Amino acid sequence: MGLQYSITAIGSMVMQGANNSLGATYMSAFAAAAKIKQLAICPFDALATAASTFASQNYGAKKYDRIKKGVIQTVVVGIIYGVIVGILLILFGRIFSMLFISSKYSAVLDASAKYITYMGYFYWVLSILNVCRQTTQGIGYSGLAIFSGVIEMIARCFVSLVFVPIAGYTAICCADQTAWIVAALYCVFTFSYCFKKIQEE
Repeated sequence: MGLQYSITAIGSMVMQGANNSLGATYMSAFAAAAKIKQLAICPFDALATAASTFASQNYGAKKYDRIKKGVIQTVVVGIIYGVIVGILLILFGRIFSMLFISSKYSAVLDASAKYITYMGYFYWVLSILNVCRQTTQGIGYSGLAIFSGVIEMIARCFVSLVFVPIAGYTAICCADQTAWIVAALYCVFTFSYCFKKIQEE
């Protein structure tokens, strides 16, 4: 899991580097928005860790139906949380940004709110991504789970290096979501494949 997060962090560093090239306003906005993003992500991490532990215990007990049921229920809970938090981010992104940015810096607040708003529409995707990834790891396929981090890294790097020079800060606002969606699609497919494999054992 540590290796996986390290790989993902590389993509975030490239993304931050691309954002820094846009100037001080966007640097400050991105820094504030990233803090809010990390706070809101914590429940997703907790749900995914719980799902991984639950899956590994039931894998050992060969209760595969419980694994499937646990994954579905955890994903649903995460999606509900993601939708609620996403709506709050969309509606109150500027207010949340004022926790870290003075109200006199209106341009920075606008940029931070834009990043948070874009993120809010896709926050629920993190439920699918994290739960499927960690559950895949929990049933013994760590290598495939780690590779999802590589996919996230590649997606962030691609958007940062290819689209930031074209679309500027708007591309930065879309980089995380692109990485989440691509990695989530991979993780759903991978979990389905791995779950089928353990049933055949």
